[in-house]
Amino acid sequence: MKTTQRVRRSRAQWREILTQFEASRLSAAAFCKQQGISYGSFMRWRQRMDSPAPDTAQVSDDDWLPIQVSAGARDDSLTANDWDIELVLPGGVQLRMRAR
Repeated sequence: MKTTQRVRRSRAQWREILTQFEASRLSAAAFCKQQGISYGSFMRWRQRMDSPAPDTAQVSDDDWLPIQVSAGARDDSLTANDWDIELVLPGGVQLRMRAR
């Protein structure tokens, strides 16, 4: 039984592969076979790259809610001008903001 090794590629690598595919003038199946790329992965990335990104520019002032910051909520040494925000996003991305 033939086993294939999985290769993880970045978005930039898939973009390059899709550019090469367009230039090759081969069918998707023939290109994938020639390059040793999974046809299913190729088609998923092709669709992903062709799909428009979600429109996140449509944010208005009504989309924001005010928050109340009370000094000393966690630490009595903090003043009203001290704050500490941590945002954890998918994929391990973390954003930390502090004012002290």
